[in-house]
Amino acid sequence: MREHRGLAAGIAITSFALLVTLPFMIPTTIWVVIFVYAIVKAIGSAPDHADPAALLVAIVAIVTFFTLMIAVTVSFLGRAMSPKRRERAS
Repeated sequence: MREHRGLAAGIAITSFALLVTLPFMIPTTIWVVIFVYAIVKAIGSAPDHADPAALLVAIVAIVTFFTLMIAVTVSFLGRAMSPKRRERAS
């Protein structure tokens, strides 16, 4: 079965690239979210402290987003490799 060799290599390269960049993308994204949150908090209500639950939810959402991004990308690329359903001839 060599007909999907190129697509399998594409899935492997895409997965590898996403997994290699993930340790850099997650902390950078978390830093940007916390930075924007701090600016909004300073402009809106300076005497109040930062809400730890909001920051925790933001971090969980970021990690979940990147995990789903990898899963959906591999799923869409792998869908082309699965054979098409054919009706049975009676």
